[in-house]
Amino acid sequence: MKIVVAGGTGFIGKKIVRSLTGKDFTVFVLTRNIKKHKRLSTENIKLIDWNTVNPALLKDVKILIKLNGEKVDQFWTNSVKNKIFESRIETTKMLYDFCIKNEIIPQKLINASAVGIYALNSAKYNFSSDEKSQKGDTFLSKVCDANEQSTKIFNNFKNTNIIQLRIGVVLRKKIISLLSINLFLSLPIPGKKSNYFPWVHVDDIVGFIEHSIDNNLSGIFNLVGPELTTHQIFFKAILNNTKSFISWVIFLPDCITKLFFRSMSEMFLFGPKIEPLRTLRSGYNYKFSSLSDALSNLSE
Repeated sequence: MKIVVAGGTGFIGKKIVRSLTGKDFTVFVLTRNIKKHKRLSTENIKLIDWNTVNPALLKDVKILIKLNGEKVDQFWTNSVKNKIFESRIETTKMLYDFCIKNEIIPQKLINASAVGIYALNSAKYNFSSDEKSQKGDTFLSKVCDANEQSTKIFNNFKNTNIIQLRIGVVLRKKIISLLSINLFLSLPIPGKKSNYFPWVHVDDIVGFIEHSIDNNLSGIFNLVGPELTTHQIFFKAILNNTKSFISWVIFLPDCITKLFFRSMSEMFLFGPKIEPLRTLRSGYNYKFSSLSDALSNLSE
């Protein structure tokens, strides 16, 4: 089977691409800079430019995976916020145009969204609990919603199943290492200790995408670890994992978080209780269902 991946050169994308080719898929990775990423290329991983028009090469492509978009973990100037928003809509249209030019009629589009779409935990909203829960009105909520809405253009193909992956905070070794240093130095952490922290291991993102390819799925799936975790539990787990003698975690008050981080504070004050109900009901078996196991098996 042939698969086209947009965003296959990032952290998550590389993991997915390499895993898929290990299962005898041929993967075409869309990139603007083939030379920069040429080391990713193998017999079954083909780097192709967005402007490629080669219907014969791309004949029988059945699956599209869209992962790309401007990263959100950077300082939010107005210019950056615009890039974060527009990049997700723009690349959806580019992927659709790419399919039209190359006569691709996809059976499935797997789109990376995020749990940031849900309402914040406040007196105004109830906790989010599953894929049907209320959307928020923050910047990140609007970005995620616009991203998902943009994929409706693929309904023009009539028989394309659209799968929305609402992904939680992806655990990475280098990020956990930085957090461990902060905790060791007793630096305050932005966010409420009682807020929920929707984490996920990258191997389960890869695993569920493969599960989506192998099974007849469509619609929205929360891609978060099934073990509900608060900020307090999460940071205590990091301390336990690093066998630190530090046993306390200091959290910044909300007012200080808002003062320092301004509009970005929503990233830290976000706290719905998110459960992967449809993900579990689909028959997917998590590789890392507990936070302690996930923290003990991180890469990069």
